[in-house]
Amino acid sequence: MKKEAKLWIDLAKEDFEDMNYMWKERRYRGAVLFAQQAVEKIIKGYIVENKGKTPRRIHAIEELLKDTDLNIIEIGSPDVKELSKAYTRVRYTDLSIQYYPTKEAVEPLLKMARNLYLWVEKKLIRK
Repeated sequence: MKKEAKLWIDLAKEDFEDMNYMWKERRYRGAVLFAQQAVEKIIKGYIVENKGKTPRRIHAIEELLKDTDLNIIEIGSPDVKELSKAYTRVRYTDLSIQYYPTKEAVEPLLKMARNLYLWVEKKLIRK
């Protein structure tokens, strides 16, 4: 594995673990932040490893996916734009309270992030 790809993937794994920890501790805003970051970083690692290029400095997961050969239809075409929006929403108290106030509000987003992360991780292992 390429050194830069491994750096991205290691950071993604750490964020994925932090997401799960925050979820268990009922720190939902933090869980959402780390969910978005884990998915963003593992996709960037995939881009480095499989496309041989530096990933764009953006946080929009739907845009990063365009830089890969990954087809999210394989996992049911989740609305990754919602996960991308989380990057900004968690940083503003009013938006964070509006969008991520409860376990029920956060759980679908975290499930999507887990599915995306694990799917990309499997793709990396196979290559």
